[in-house]
Amino acid sequence: MHTEHVRNVHFGWVTGGWLLAVAILSVTWIVFVGMGLVDPGSRTTGVFMAAAVAVGFFGGGLFVGLRWADAPILHGAAMTFLSVLVWFIGNLLLPGRVSGRDLGLDAPAFVLGVILLQLAAAVTGGWTGRRMMMGGASGAGEEGSDG
Repeated sequence: MHTEHVRNVHFGWVTGGWLLAVAILSVTWIVFVGMGLVDPGSRTTGVFMAAAVAVGFFGGGLFVGLRWADAPILHGAAMTFLSVLVWFIGNLLLPGRVSGRDLGLDAPAFVLGVILLQLAAAVTGGWTGRRMMMGGASGAGEEGSDG
């Protein structure tokens, strides 16, 4: 993939994709709660949170990949970095601290898992969006292809 250059990463697309990912994540979480799948005291809460994160960041990455085909992997990584930055600033400024402790989970392992899940979902979504935009899995439209 010849488009993976830092100069092809645009902060506007990263921010827009991240905001969309958070919106999709929130709607997915509300649907899980509304369906009664999330029990506040249960260990399955983390599983549903992970599913909401995966759906949200895949959707955000897909949006960026469909709208801006250059550097989908770097855009997904930048969206994840933006999440880490927002989480870090939230921990510094918010009185309640943003962690997984209220879910009854091991906070460092939970946070690391969510970061890796965001990275995988956003990159996969961005890559999928780029492939869809460029004509599918055949690679049509890429440099060096015959299609």
